[in-house]
Amino acid sequence: MSPLLQSLIVIAIVLACSLSLLRRVAPRAAWQVQARVSYFLERDGRPAWLRRLGQSLRPPMQASAAACGTGGCNTCNGCK
Repeated sequence: MSPLLQSLIVIAIVLACSLSLLRRVAPRAAWQVQARVSYFLERDGRPAWLRRLGQSLRPPMQASAAACGTGGCNTCNGCK
């Protein structure tokens, strides 16, 4: 295997591990970064494939615990 290919594989593994660590240590910051990247890719004038990529990267919306007073929206579904 060529040294360049080995380096690219190692870089990809380190990047994936770093992203996983960021999600565990700072979930809010990771969510914000993911949302910003998603909205950047979804802007008007972008090619359709970039807009689809942005939509697939869009983070799930998180309901606040104060919405229903039950610790989440799993009982009344009023937050959807």
